[in-house]
Amino acid sequence: MLNGAVLLVLWLLALLPALAYAVRPRDGAVLAPARLAVLRAALILGAFAVAVVEAASAFTALTATTVLIAWIAASAAIVAAVLVRAVRDVAPAAGQPLDALREELRSRRGATRRTWRRTRSAAAAAPAWQWGLGCVVAILAVAVAVLAIGSSPNNFDSQTYHLPRIEHWVQNATVAVYPTEIHRQVDLGPGSEYLLTHLRLLSAGGGAPYDSAYNLLQYFAGAGAILAASRIAAQLGGGPVAQLATVFVIATTPEILLQASSTQVDLVAAAWVACLATVVLDEFTRPGEAAGGARPLLCTPAPHTDALYLGLALGLIAVTKTTGLLAAAPLLLIWGVGRLVRDGRRRRPCLCGRRPGRCSRPDASRVATARLATVAASLAVVALGLLIVGPFLLRMHEAFGHPLGPPVLRESIGVHTADPRLLLVNALRIAHTGLDVPLPFLSEGAAAAIGGLAALLGVDVNDPRVTFGTSAFPVAAWYPDEDRAAYPLTGLAVLAGLAWFAVKGPPLRRWYAAALAVAFVGFVCTVSWQPWVNRLVVFLIVLGAPAAGLLAAGLVKGIASSVADRRRRRAACALIASFAVLASLAGLLTVAYGYPRRLAGAWSVFSLTDLEERFVRRQKWLPQYEQAAAAVAATDPGTVGIVQGNDSWEYPWWVLLPDGTRLVALHSVVPGRDAPDPASVDAIVCAEDIDQCRELAPADWDFHDLGTVAYALPPGAA
Repeated sequence: MLNGAVLLVLWLLALLPALAYAVRPRDGAVLAPARLAVLRAALILGAFAVAVVEAASAFTALTATTVLIAWIAASAAIVAAVLVRAVRDVAPAAGQPLDALREELRSRRGATRRTWRRTRSAAAAAPAWQWGLGCVVAILAVAVAVLAIGSSPNNFDSQTYHLPRIEHWVQNATVAVYPTEIHRQVDLGPGSEYLLTHLRLLSAGGGAPYDSAYNLLQYFAGAGAILAASRIAAQLGGGPVAQLATVFVIATTPEILLQASSTQVDLVAAAWVACLATVVLDEFTRPGEAAGGARPLLCTPAPHTDALYLGLALGLIAVTKTTGLLAAAPLLLIWGVGRLVRDGRRRRPCLCGRRPGRCSRPDASRVATARLATVAASLAVVALGLLIVGPFLLRMHEAFGHPLGPPVLRESIGVHTADPRLLLVNALRIAHTGLDVPLPFLSEGAAAAIGGLAALLGVDVNDPRVTFGTSAFPVAAWYPDEDRAAYPLTGLAVLAGLAWFAVKGPPLRRWYAAALAVAFVGFVCTVSWQPWVNRLVVFLIVLGAPAAGLLAAGLVKGIASSVADRRRRRAACALIASFAVLASLAGLLTVAYGYPRRLAGAWSVFSLTDLEERFVRRQKWLPQYEQAAAAVAATDPGTVGIVQGNDSWEYPWWVLLPDGTRLVALHSVVPGRDAPDPASVDAIVCAEDIDQCRELAPADWDFHDLGTVAYALPPGAA
């Protein structure tokens, strides 16, 4: 039987195309308007979901009723918008005579049929290798969907803080900061979890077991990222082959395949970044056609709606994962500077497109007005972004005295030096981890070379100023683990494509490559190397895939006019074919034997129970959690205290204890948020930090140490 979360997913899948129709570009010359309409709709729905959570929390009313009312209201508004758009579409023809109106409608139906016929003809004429790539993508999409639907959330971070924070919000009816030992539950960007909170609140019957649809958020985020990346490829001059290659590159990347069936947040952030990037490129790829005839591109101002969608994307990036801002900043800078340059060339409207000889001198008043509009649009983008992320930043400042959270967060993740030697070592280690291969002589040799270079420069390769915690470089990252999976094929293809952009092609490609280079440098200068760094740069992989797609299309197109040209083309085709075969194998093996979710083998989703899936990473813990939860549940507790360390698994308690049980942390690292007295709870459960648990439990309580897990009950409760 479908629960509320799955029904909401189906509900959203119906709302998305409806809203896309309502907000699709009115200008028929806009590149890939259908894809742009879907991305616009996704941005609106994402921002709406965040706004609902924040608004409801302000009144301590984050409940299922509130969320249900909000979505009913949103549905009514979307239906109204669709009707208004339909009326506007028909209105120009409605004033015509009846015969003319019939002719207009026949013309539109004929255009639709012609579009469908052209699509079928193009598909029929496509060579076998294009169908092959499409089949690989389709197989992977279906396989990942099976994993996403058939798996329970089981990645490490979700057990520790992604999903427990949602349960605390639902329990408290607000996203306000609460006492906890795990600071990441309150100080990391909550944007993705805000979206999951809607699913959680509308789950039938309530309770954590109704998290069956959680994995779909990242799955659809992956689809959105692919949609945006393929449009970026088109905006940068790529045809159908380049766009297909872009989709193939992303769809076969192991880290993206693994994340698309999980409750991590990196793919959600990457999708928002890609949405922002494609809207930015619209400023430079919008055709310069106007109703009065063909006009020079510089005479056609960009629509004001761009600022709206850029602001929504910026806010969603900031509230989801701040590393995405490292790409958003240079892209928005290019957008703003590009508009200002274009504003400086505004011509008189009466001259543009009519008498080009008199358009040589810009009109001063139009230039000033246009530049003022650009400045206002830029401020609106920032203001709208702050409006979305602002409430979270204010809570962080109130709780920790800094909008970016507590010192422990900033010091553990960030880089704490400006030494160029250490930054170079940081960049090389990040690149090595991302490009790691299962060939020891290559992997170990490259790591040794980086270590040797660090020694030559007089620095420690694991200097704590550029290294997370006690992590030590190198680490094996080639195997398909969602926390570490490397992407050597995708990474090398992206690097080759960006290098090609830098030396050949239109200036827009060079600016795009420069923006990605700045984003990577910004990442290296702000984020310390860590064993799971490959997860953190997924947004750069998605943005870089169009470069790889355009390079592949550029290598195979053209007519070989000489023997040397034919040889080069054959070599290029052989290289691309080898890449496609290896990438396909990597993708198929990832979904078949990936970790912690796979289709085949001993830990297949088809051979594990729900609880076994949740404990795939820590199988020995399951019996202890079950024993402790059963003993506590037998006492019918109202409130259970939790004792844990910063990396302990809290979410299993929400799954195993009875619905309606209130869980509170008995130790807090949040200033001003004191934990309750242990004597005020009905039972205590512990994970990992057993000594602290023993100290906190009242002296006369019965304490049971199971190894990694423990629990304590009042005398006579057992």
